[in-house]
Amino acid sequence: MPSIEKHAETSLNRTGKDYLVLHEWIDKDPATKVERHDITKIHEYGQKMLDQYGKEGLQEYLQHIHDDLLTRFGHVKEDLEKSIQDTLAYFGVTSRPKKVFPSEYETLLDDLELLRKAGVSLDDAVHCQRVCRKALEIASKVNKPMNYNLVARGGLLHDLGKARGRADDHGCLGSEIGRTMGLPKDVLQIMETHVKAGLTPEEAREAGIPEKDYTPETLEEKIVVYADKLVDIIYSPDKVVESETEAEERFVELLSSHPKLAKSPHAGLRHINIYREIQSHINVG
Repeated sequence: MPSIEKHAETSLNRTGKDYLVLHEWIDKDPATKVERHDITKIHEYGQKMLDQYGKEGLQEYLQHIHDDLLTRFGHVKEDLEKSIQDTLAYFGVTSRPKKVFPSEYETLLDDLELLRKAGVSLDDAVHCQRVCRKALEIASKVNKPMNYNLVARGGLLHDLGKARGRADDHGCLGSEIGRTMGLPKDVLQIMETHVKAGLTPEEAREAGIPEKDYTPETLEEKIVVYADKLVDIIYSPDKVVESETEAEERFVELLSSHPKLAKSPHAGLRHINIYREIQSHINVG
C-alpha cells in the first residue's frame, strides 16, 4: 500500500495541502490501522473527518482508503468507486461527481439528500444504498422489460419511513413522507409493499395502517423486496453466510430455518415465492 508520505504527496498535488496529520491518523499506529481502513466504518469516520477537516478532508480520507484498497484488491474497483461516491453524496460532497448509476446519477444524489433531510440514520442509509445496488444487479440479470430507474429509486428510498419508525408501519410512513416530497406514485408503492414482502389486510390492521392488500404486483417491486432480504442476509449480525453468492444459493433454506430473518412464517413464505419467481426469469434464455 502507498506510504504515509506518498498519500500526503498525492493530497498535496490534488488539493494544495498534504493532510499529513490525517494520513498519519489512518496509518501510523499499527494497533488502529486495520480498523481505520475498515470500509464498514467509513460513515462513522467520515463524519469525524468532515467535522475536523471539512469536505475536502473527507474526500482525502476516502481517497486514502480508496487508493489502499485498489492496491490490494484492484478487481473491486467499480464497487469501491460506488461506495466512495455514495458516502460523499450522503455527506453532501458532490464536487467531484462520477456516475454511480448510468444516466441517473443526479436523481439518485437528490434521493440520498432526501434520506438525509428526512432524518434517516447513517446505518439505514447504508442499507438503502446496498439494496439499491443489489436490486440493480438483480434487474440486470432478469430476462424481462425493466424500469431500471424505478428499481434504483425504489431500492434507495424503500426505507424512507424509518426516519419516523421501524415497525411494520414504516412502509406507509415512508409513503406519507415521500408524498409530501412529490415522489412518483410507483416509488411510493415500493415503499408500501416491501415490508414483509407484502402485508395482508389483517397484518395491516395489526400494524395500524390502512387495511388493504399490500402484495407487490410489479416486477420492479418484487426485485426490491428480494434485494432487501438478500442484503439483510448478507449483512446479518449473526454472520449466517460468507458471501453474496451463498446468500442467493441458500435463500430458501435460510428463511425457512432463521425466524429472525424471515420475520414471520407468512412473510418468509412470501419472500420465498418472490425469490422463486425472480429466479425463473433469470434462468430463462
